[in-house]
Amino acid sequence: MNYLLLLVLLSSCSHFKKEPSLTESVPEVPAWLYSPYDGCSEALELCATGEGKTLSQADAEARANLGSIFEIKVQSELNVTTSGSQTFPWQADVKEEVQKSIKESVEQILETVQIKNHFKKDGLTHSLASLDRQKASELIGGRLTKVDGELETLWSNHQRTNLRRIVKLYLERERLNERYSIVSGSARPSKVTWQNIVQWRESKPKTEPLHLKIGQAPDWMREKIAELLTEAGFKLVKGDAGKIVIVQVDSIKEFMNVEGFEKHTFTLSMTSIVNGDKKRTISASETVTGRTQGDALLKVKNYFNDYIENHLSDLRLD
Repeated sequence: MNYLLLLVLLSSCSHFKKEPSLTESVPEVPAWLYSPYDGCSEALELCATGEGKTLSQADAEARANLGSIFEIKVQSELNVTTSGSQTFPWQADVKEEVQKSIKESVEQILETVQIKNHFKKDGLTHSLASLDRQKASELIGGRLTKVDGELETLWSNHQRTNLRRIVKLYLERERLNERYSIVSGSARPSKVTWQNIVQWRESKPKTEPLHLKIGQAPDWMREKIAELLTEAGFKLVKGDAGKIVIVQVDSIKEFMNVEGFEKHTFTLSMTSIVNGDKKRTISASETVTGRTQGDALLKVKNYFNDYIENHLSDLRLD
């Protein structure tokens, strides 16, 4: 009886043996190591592999390789936009700004990447990274919707002083749209075309006289305003002109009981005059501290330059 019981127990144990774990000595290499989509659904995700001496290195390379898929699949610079290089001599500078913005958008998307699998062999770790197409489409699509809204609003105003912003938004939209088509399978058509933008600018005078009258203002502000007006097609003159822009920066020293520092409130005022009639006045103020008035003024340089670029069109010079 005891002998039979022992045989039953030994027989039962043979059915519960642990399966061997995957180690470096196991010869079977997963198919995804050489063909990522053998471990992914191409219809639902983008995938890439990476390798490294450590798990973290392999994961990092897989994520980086997945990111490079965008750059590989995205077509080289759109041929249509190169046709405007003579119309917009400053287009190369805008492209650099756009590239920075696109890079930030792609990095945001790559934050959603998941590592699906690992494999280790011959001292190297391999990783399989996956990007969900639906999630990426929602992220890029959201940004695309925002850019479309801004572009269409600026385009409807038809102010030449918005030209740089219009070109920048259009180029950013096209780069986003290329990436959107990669993850979603189809691109979104734009209501504003590159041809529209070029034809509109070429329909305006190449140079139109404008008198820029600046009272008190720092040199960097003068340069910014002159640059934007020149880009928009205005020729800055000192004599009579049908259009005039008056610029003034006022400073008020505020009370501050801190030795070695001063507080100043700077107010920028800009007024447009068209054919003798006052058109619009815009203004902005900012309060900052610094060791001197000049030091404080430098701290508001970016603030005022951004304000000028975003609101110059409010002067309604067209």
